[in-house]
Amino acid sequence: MKRIGILGLIALLSVAIWYVFIKEYDYQITFKVKGSPASVYHQILNWESWGNTKTKNINTIDTILYKEIRQHITLQDTTLTLNWTLESHNDSITNIKAGITSEKHAIVNRLAILTGETPFTKSLKKELKNFGEGANSFTNNFKIKIEGESEIPALEYLYISSESRRMAKAGMMLRSNADLYPQLKANKVEEDGFPFVKLTAWDMSSDVIKFDFGFPIKYKDSLPINSKIKYGKTPSQKALKATFYGNYRYSDQAWFALLEYANRRNISIVGNPLEIFYNNPMQDGNASQWKAEIYLPIK
Repeated sequence: MKRIGILGLIALLSVAIWYVFIKEYDYQITFKVKGSPASVYHQILNWESWGNTKTKNINTIDTILYKEIRQHITLQDTTLTLNWTLESHNDSITNIKAGITSEKHAIVNRLAILTGETPFTKSLKKELKNFGEGANSFTNNFKIKIEGESEIPALEYLYISSESRRMAKAGMMLRSNADLYPQLKANKVEEDGFPFVKLTAWDMSSDVIKFDFGFPIKYKDSLPINSKIKYGKTPSQKALKATFYGNYRYSDQAWFALLEYANRRNISIVGNPLEIFYNNPMQDGNASQWKAEIYLPIK
């Protein structure tokens, strides 16, 4: 019996040493949010303020694209290290693990947690709850319906090329439209479909995109082609398709949804989406009813 007691004490001491001195995090929280891992990943990167401050105190240190993020949170008395791990739960839900360590108070925090909930754990839960609620609220801005395998239509078009951060796409579209559309009208070019954005490059690490904004047309000999406006023609192509409803500034969220759909089904894709827009934002103020078809080409 004495030997069993000694072994038990050693085991308990080993667990205590592991918990206080070796355990990776002071505390870890697991929760789910709406959205694909890629969408949530960018929301985390854009989360800049921890606590009641309005100044930026969250800095990203390291990332693994769409999977992991490591951040430092600067507080008055310490620096927290926050490690995020993202995993797909299904096509529209992401599992999040957030592990937190304190630069100065790790041992104190770990010992205090053994006695139950502490001010440290309460503040962590509050902040991560706020993040989760914000992420879920973000998805209320749009609806995405995955249609599955489809085909990008053949296109003959005039277009203007642009380069920007992904989040600045909508503004660049407006600028391109302001240059291109009046030229179509002035030169009596007949449209043959709806305006579209066709990505030609997408650096997912920097989140910089190159794209063509264009109008399908019926070809004629005299087209307003110049140093800015170009003519293009592409054949039909197999693709994954999603239908998007909402403000077009969020239409790129369908890219992430299609990427996750392809990843979960081992479908090899080309990461250059095409978007076709069915509503004119200048004439229709009800953004919730705006429709776009999003295509992700299949290799």
